[in-house]
Amino acid sequence: MTSQHKQQDGSSETQPLLAPAPGANEHTTDNRSPWHDAPVPNGSFGTLGGDDHMGIKADVNVSSARARLKFIFPALAIGIFLAAGDQTIIVSSYGRIGSDLDELDKTAWLATAYLCTTTAFQPLYGKLGDIFGRKACLLFAYSVFGLGALFCGLAGTMTHLIVARALTGIGAGGIITVASILLSDIVTLEERGIWQGYVNMVFACGAGLGAPLGGILTDAIGWRWAFIGQGPLCAIAILLVAVLLQLPPPAGTTSSTKPTSTKTKLAQVDFLGATTLITSLTTLLLYLDLLASTPRWTTHLYLLASALLLLAFLYTEHTLTAHPLTPLHLLFGRPFLGAYLALAFGNVAWYGVLFYVPLLYQATAGHFSASAAGALLLPGIASGVVGGFVGGAVLRRRRGKGFRALALAAYPLVGMACVGVAVGAGVMFWAGSGGGEEGLLSVAGVVWGMSGSLLVGGLGNGAGMTATLVAVVAVATPEDQAVVTACVYLYRQLGATVGLAVISLVFRRVLAAALVRLLGGGADVDEVVRHVLESLDYLQRLPAETRVVVEQAYGEACRAALLLCAGLAVCAIVCSCFIKEQRQSGRGVMLPVPIVE
Repeated sequence: MTSQHKQQDGSSETQPLLAPAPGANEHTTDNRSPWHDAPVPNGSFGTLGGDDHMGIKADVNVSSARARLKFIFPALAIGIFLAAGDQTIIVSSYGRIGSDLDELDKTAWLATAYLCTTTAFQPLYGKLGDIFGRKACLLFAYSVFGLGALFCGLAGTMTHLIVARALTGIGAGGIITVASILLSDIVTLEERGIWQGYVNMVFACGAGLGAPLGGILTDAIGWRWAFIGQGPLCAIAILLVAVLLQLPPPAGTTSSTKPTSTKTKLAQVDFLGATTLITSLTTLLLYLDLLASTPRWTTHLYLLASALLLLAFLYTEHTLTAHPLTPLHLLFGRPFLGAYLALAFGNVAWYGVLFYVPLLYQATAGHFSASAAGALLLPGIASGVVGGFVGGAVLRRRRGKGFRALALAAYPLVGMACVGVAVGAGVMFWAGSGGGEEGLLSVAGVVWGMSGSLLVGGLGNGAGMTATLVAVVAVATPEDQAVVTACVYLYRQLGATVGLAVISLVFRRVLAAALVRLLGGGADVDEVVRHVLESLDYLQRLPAETRVVVEQAYGEACRAALLLCAGLAVCAIVCSCFIKEQRQSGRGVMLPVPIVE
């Protein structure tokens, strides 16, 4: 922890970029830089500089940033929209992708590869933003994201596509993290919930349009164009950010400030910590994949290797590096851990629902197209926007308090939605087995019921995300804002990455077991199981009586996956009980907030 210096004028401690509130100059100021006593990086924001008389220069910086916020946010929103859309663009089309490449059993890696690199690189972007500046990191993230999307569209094999998805995730992690850090820099704590609602709105719109758009493009011109089309959009976003995102100069810097060399800056980046983290995560995902497909005794060596690499990461962060990627007191600190874990469990529960409900619609009695299956997710996506705004408004009216209560009200809704769609998965096959008009109407009724569950779950997920993020921002010191924001997204993506792999493991094991049980003995059972795991098109080539059995097995597997999501939502509720409401000593004071009419 950096040392604290006291200003003689005794003005109030604030968050990054926030000047003292009127009437707050009777408090003691913590004059630390948010960059851990190091020179404030070029292009990044600072707090009250040592040469600022009563915070005048900081006032100028924050006034400039807030005045341009209406221009800055649209530039950020484009990237958030693209990153969110890329997360769900495969949800409605991964069945077709797997069928075209003859490796449907590997399609879960299209999501996990993306989430794996996003997870590992998000805390790295938090540190890089401190060193190289927010704008430089954001432009780099956009560039990597655009290249990754183009490579996805040009991939010739599933392996190439998975690697390209991993590259895209590197860019997406920076887009989401740096945008959130910028907002924490600029707006007050009480307004943070409202602005997080705006972020949730853009994110939800991107995620909501990603699924149906991916399905429409897949049905119309092919899934490759769903990725290739993101390249030009990303180029436009790069241009807009370069022009519109004009950040104020760091507080305390002058024209005579000597620039820091690139070599010195790179020496502050914890590449060893990032490497051990991503290799530990990748090895764990390989273990879960092998456990689901061809488990042998050697498979467990991957789990051992993952554990050893995780210990190496923790040792690196605690001992070896002078500039840790994620300081352990921030990564596992009691003031943050409850919110971290609640967000992780809640996010993976909801992401599992979004991933397996479209598969249920396509593989069982409904036989929906990819575009229709994606469009049926819209009630949950749209309600997530509403939930984020409601959560932000509640926190603002309560003057930045009530995080625990909001999370405890939100995540039970996610659990209810998981149970609702699991029940729908259980009855979908039986609803369509009656045939004729009655059977079709029954399927429609099940779809309506599942859409209602998605609506409820979206409200809970949107409000829960807002509550947990603002809770972490509230208790963090100014100099830790960037790192803890990155840690929030680290836990969020880590939960989604590992959790989705575990859910996929359960799905594949239950599907294989159900097929063996329902098809009975016979030499061709293993062949059927293999082809079913590879391609949804194989269902159309099966005899009618065999196809009915396979559809029933798909329903059972989806139900098992969704019930696991419900259990994860319960874990989110339990973790919400441990969210800290009180700011820690020396962690800032409340700032005045305009009265909401």
